[in-house]
Amino acid sequence: MESGSLAERFERGEIDLLLGSAQQVPPTLKARKLYDEHFVVAQRKGHPRGAAPFDLDSYCALEHVLVSTSGASFFGFMDEHLEALGRRRRVAHSVQHFTLVPEVLTRTDYVATLPYRLAARYQDRVDLFELPFEARGFSMHAAWHPRNHADPALVWLREAVAALSTAGMVSDPLD
Repeated sequence: MESGSLAERFERGEIDLLLGSAQQVPPTLKARKLYDEHFVVAQRKGHPRGAAPFDLDSYCALEHVLVSTSGASFFGFMDEHLEALGRRRRVAHSVQHFTLVPEVLTRTDYVATLPYRLAARYQDRVDLFELPFEARGFSMHAAWHPRNHADPALVWLREAVAALSTAGMVSDPLD
């Protein structure tokens, strides 16, 4: 990855559009909220723990896959929530990309906490469950440099991304 902060990379014209959580959007950029997201627990179909809802004890006792941009961290967002409850989970494996998690889950007895919209794409291979504790979700945003606000091509791109973010939305059977 190129060096420099996101804001610097936008300033240099290296990035036209950022898709990320509100926390990732530098304050110097214009942004548009695309959707709100929440987390679910995923496990492979036929997992030996069965298909019962998770309770906090079983969630913490199972081995988890964690997504870390470095691939080396074994403490993440959900661990912060659990720590506030005086609990810990067992993180057994760390990967760099969310898209790797379904492959790991289908080949192991690990579980993972994932954004619902991502996990729902793999419902043919994984079962989804509500978290056994309250955890804040996040909002996905599109962000761009103010100088590109009226650029016709980037206006089109932003509109296309916004349309795709709501098109074919999977209804959440857990709600």
